[in-house]
Amino acid sequence: MGETASEMLESGEEVVFDRRHSLWEIWRNFLAGIAAVVALVLLLTRFKPGPSSVPGETNWGYIALIGLMALLSVFFFALRPLLRQRGQPDKKYFLPATGALLTLGGWSALMWFRNSRGFAELWTLVAWAVFAVVMVGWLLLPLLRWYFTHFILTDRKLILSSGVLNKQFKVIPLDQVNDISGSQNVWERIFNYGDLVIESAGEFGQQPFTNIGNPREVRALILERRNAFLQRRAAGAPTASPPTVVGPPPTTEGAVREASAAMDLKLVEGLRKLDELRRSGALTEEEFQRAKKELLEKLEDQ
Repeated sequence: MGETASEMLESGEEVVFDRRHSLWEIWRNFLAGIAAVVALVLLLTRFKPGPSSVPGETNWGYIALIGLMALLSVFFFALRPLLRQRGQPDKKYFLPATGALLTLGGWSALMWFRNSRGFAELWTLVAWAVFAVVMVGWLLLPLLRWYFTHFILTDRKLILSSGVLNKQFKVIPLDQVNDISGSQNVWERIFNYGDLVIESAGEFGQQPFTNIGNPREVRALILERRNAFLQRRAAGAPTASPPTVVGPPPTTEGAVREASAAMDLKLVEGLRKLDELRRSGALTEEEFQRAKKELLEKLEDQ
C-alpha cells in the first residue's frame, strides 16, 4: 500500500486486501518491448548501412528494409488518399503526389548514402533513440502505473489509488455499496482476471474497477464485508471491534446511532429494489436517477 493511501485509513481500520491490476493487462507492452529488442539488434547488424567488410559485397538486408519502408510510405501517403477519393467528382491530387515525391526522394537519399560511414553512425544513433522511446513509453511507464495503482478493501470502505507523480483517489464507503457486477472476455477468463462495476449510492454512481485478479472472489469478499459492516451498524457496535465492556444501559447517543444504522439499511434496500426495476426494464435510467434522488431526499428529511 502506498504511503498516501495508508494515510486515508482511520484508527483501528482493518485492511482486508491490497491488490494491484493483473499484469496480464499489459501483455501487449511486454510484446512491444521484445519486438523493440529484436528490431534494434537487426537494425544494428543485418539492416545497418555503411561500408561492407567484404569488398564488392552488397548489403541486401538494408536495401530490402528501405524498399519495404518506401512501399509502406507510398501506400499510406499516396495510394490510400487516392482510394478514399473514389467516386468523388473533384479529386485532389496534390497531397498524394507530394507523398509519392517525398517517398521517392527519401528512398533515393537512403540508397545514395548506403555505403557512407558517417551515415552508418547516424543510423546507429537514431536506432538507439527510437529504442529508448519505445521502451520508456510502451514498457516502463505502464509498469510504473501498474506498480503505483492499488485497489484496497478495508472493513469500512473501498479505496482506488493511482498515479505515479500526481495521485488520484476514489473512496466508496461500504454502506454505500449497492450491487457489484463483473465481466470477463475469453482472454481474461483464461488468466482469471476481469472488470468489476460497483453500483454505489454515493456521488460516484457506477464505478468501474478494471483488470482485477480473481474477480468472483473479490466480489464475494466485498459483499461479505459490506454485510458485516451493516450488521455492526444495525447492532449499534463501532466499526472496529473492541472488547465487550459491561456498563450502563445505552444512552441517547446509542439510540441515535441505532436509528442511523436502520436508515442506512433502509436506504440500501430501497436502492437495491430500484436497481432491480431498472435492470428488468420497468424503469429507464432517467427514472432510476430521479427515484434515487427522491429516496435520498426523503431519508435526509427523516
